[in-house]
This record gives sequence, C-alpha cells and structure tokens, in this order.
Amino acid sequence: MRHFIANRCSTRGSTMILVMMMVPIFLVPLVGLGIDGTMLFIVQAKLSSAVDGAVLGAGRLLGTSANTTEIAGEFLNVNFPAGYWGARDLQSNITATDSLGTHTISVNASVQVPLLFMRILGQSYSTVAVDAVATRKDSRVVLVLDRSGSMNTTDPVSGLNVCTTMLSSAAEFTGMFTPGTDELGLVALQGSAIVAYPETRPYNASPTSAGGPDSSFATSSTAGPMFTQIAAMVCGGGTSTPEALSLAYIELQKAHNRDLNNNGADLDMNSIVLFTDGVADSIATSPNSASSPNSSVISGSSSCTYKSTTNTADTMMGWMAAPGNPPSWGTSQGLYLLSAYDTTHTLTWWLQNPTGDETESVPTAALSGCGNLGNNNRNFNLNDLSKIPPYDIYGNSTSGNAYINSTLDYNGTGYNPNEPTTGYQLALAAWNATDNVGQTIRSQTAMNPITIYTIGYTGDGGTDAGLLNRLANTQISTSYNSSQQTGLYIQVDSANQLSAAFMQVASSMLRLAQ
Repeated sequence: MRHFIANRCSTRGSTMILVMMMVPIFLVPLVGLGIDGTMLFIVQAKLSSAVDGAVLGAGRLLGTSANTTEIAGEFLNVNFPAGYWGARDLQSNITATDSLGTHTISVNASVQVPLLFMRILGQSYSTVAVDAVATRKDSRVVLVLDRSGSMNTTDPVSGLNVCTTMLSSAAEFTGMFTPGTDELGLVALQGSAIVAYPETRPYNASPTSAGGPDSSFATSSTAGPMFTQIAAMVCGGGTSTPEALSLAYIELQKAHNRDLNNNGADLDMNSIVLFTDGVADSIATSPNSASSPNSSVISGSSSCTYKSTTNTADTMMGWMAAPGNPPSWGTSQGLYLLSAYDTTHTLTWWLQNPTGDETESVPTAALSGCGNLGNNNRNFNLNDLSKIPPYDIYGNSTSGNAYINSTLDYNGTGYNPNEPTTGYQLALAAWNATDNVGQTIRSQTAMNPITIYTIGYTGDGGTDAGLLNRLANTQISTSYNSSQQTGLYIQVDSANQLSAAFMQVASSMLRLAQ
C-alpha cells in the first residue's frame, strides 16, 4: 500500500513539472509583445508630452516677432532627451503660419524605438510619431472699469483701498496682452461714461468713425498709453453701466470697420470685460428728442422752451440718476452733463475729476425755460418730465420685466415709467437698459461674436449677481442662450482677490486651442 501511494505521488509530480516546463514556451511571445508594447507606449507618452510642450510654449508667443519655430524646436529637444529608452533618430517638422489674426504652430515628431522580442520576427525598430497644433487668435478687448464713488473705500477684509487695487489689477490685465498684435480699449464709468483709450475727442458715436481698440495700447507689459490712462483715473460719482457698455460696443464696431477696411477681413476675437461694485443707477438720455425710436417726454405743463427738439442746438442731452442705495432709492435727479460729449475739458481732466459730470454746467440753450432740469446741483429733479424716456440715447430700451431676476434692487414693485421722479423706478429703467444692451451686444451678427466677462466686487454691500450673470450669459443665468457666446462671472468678496479675478479672465481669453 505504501509503495502504491508513493508511485502515485511520483507520477503526479512528474506531470506538474512537465506542465510547468510547457507554459513558458507558449507565454514567451506574449510576454515579448507586452514588453515591446509597454516600451512603445512609454516613449510615445514622453514624445507626446514634449510635442505638447513645444506647441504650447511657442504658442504663447504667436503673433509676436519671436521665432516660434526655433523656440518650439528647443522645447522639443529639451523635453525629449536623446536616447530616451534607447530611442534614436528624432525627426521633427515644425511650421508656423499667420493669416489675418489667426496664428498657428504645428509640430510633428517621430523617433525610432528599438524592439527586444519582436526581433525574432525580423523587426528591430518601430516608429513612434506624434503631432500637435496650437492656434491663437488675436484678441480685441474693451476693458470697462467702474470707478464710482463707492469704489473709493477701504476693503473691510484686506484693508486695501478698493479703487487703487482695481486699477493695479487692470494694469496687470493689460500687460497680459501683446502690443502690435492684440487690440485693447478702455472705458471708465461714473455718473456718465467716457472712452479713456484710445483718446478721440470730441467723442464720435458713429461706428464708422475713428477710434476703437488698437494694437498701440502699450509699448511693453508695464508701460504705454493705456497704462497711463489707467494710472490717471480717480474714483467718484455714480454708476452708468448701460452707457459704458454701449460705448464699449461702439468702440468694438469702430475697430471692426477699421480693420475690415484695412485688411479686407476681420478675424479678431471680440470681448468686453466689465468690472463693477454695484448696480446701474443712471441712464444717458435726450428727454425732448422726437426722433425714432425715442419720443419727447417733456410734460405739457413744463416751462421748458423746447418741449420737442427742432434742431441740434435745441436737443437736451444728459444723464439722469437714481441716488441712494438699493432698493430704497432716493428721488430721481437729472439732467447732468455727459462727459463723453463734453468739449470743454481734456480727457485727462475727466479721468482726474470723476464727479465733474455732476458739477459742470449742462449746455443751457436746450434747457431754456426749464424749471427743474439742469440746475447743476444735487437737488434738481425730473419734475419737467411726464415719464421716464422709453430709450436711452444709444437706443437701449428702458422697459422690460427681467428685473425680477435682480438679486439686489428689486423689491417686488413693478416698473412704472409714468413715475419719473421716483428713484426706484429710474433704477429699474437703468437695470432694463443694462440688460437690454447686453442682449444687443451678444446677439449681433455684423462682426465676430462678442463675449462679455463680468467681475463683481461685493465688499461694500454687494453687487447684482443676477444681472452680471445675465450679461455674461453664464449657464446659470436666468436668460442663458446657448446660441450666444458664454462668458464668465467672477464674484470677488475682498480686494485682495481682484488681481486673481482679472488674471482668470485674461487666461480664459488667451488660452490656446490645441
């Protein structure tokens, strides 16, 4: 019995040894393929990373005078070391093209990778090839800065002056763009709004006139005319958001028409970047205009000589304000001087005197006989008006009911234009005009689409996130439209977050399409 058991054990052991000897024979080719495949994958991943680094590194200089093909080659060679896993014979084809505002660099690279086990089948090397393309389109940007009086305060969290921090952050933003390639413009808003760069005085609102963002905005990343204008700004006054956005839109149209005439085509990406710390509280208007789409709103009982305009000299033009804080606005006030159309002072004077549009005289000819308009002090009112003008001077409707989406100034009372002296009603009109100009800008088709970016500082009581999301057409907006450009809304709760917010917007614009 013991002998029989021993024989069975011996036989079983022999069988197991035979099987173990046979298994490696079948696995050798599979293991070989696995090892060679792993080597090829590792080399391809490294080469892919090097090629990506080459197009992105050189791509940031697209549109400049830099030799981007040479720079891309240097990135490639540094990031793919010679002899990596035995790879040899690195070959590359690098091309850069520039065409009407679109700059492209492409990199194609290949190496020979030695094979270990596939040599059995007569193949000693395998070729690994990778390619990548980066495209950068020239940017055309109008930067719209709210320099209202509420900005001239100390941030309660960081202790920084909000106005000063905003201006330094705007300068950093400007330095992210490339002079000679990108085009930048600047609009400053207070009670009224003014184009701060480029300087074209007196202002001409025709989209075919001179002006518009240009590529001469800077001489370096820290110096140049737009930096000078930003540094000259002083904060004070009201919040003319609808006029500021209207001016930004006109400036984009000017640049489009100029470049179209000069180059025969315009492929620049259009953007408006709005920074604000509050809500719109004024509209630019011509209350005695009888021309379409406006209509005279001077009351029949008013003592104004020119209840309806008959020529340019008789045209009232100015801005009306809803002073105070939302939602308990004070009594409506107007008619103030529009800084954009003033011919008495220089642009530098306006940048340094933000409340000048409240204290300087409104042209008196058109206001002849008016008992309440144009007294040039904080006490004049809108008693000469029968209602709030249905449109501002840029054609933006002051009507609508989208203000129910306001997160700051809507108190449940609907818009009633027949109460022009009520500050709350004028504030709703300004809200409507702001929302409507945003819709006009995003839906236009006469030139390349326009993306609106908004930054809202909340540290001095808050801003209207509902309206700013609508302007930017974010996906959480109550009016999101997938057929229009989607921008960004960035909420800033303390002044020390301003720089990062501006940089985030700039990075979003300048990101390379790979």
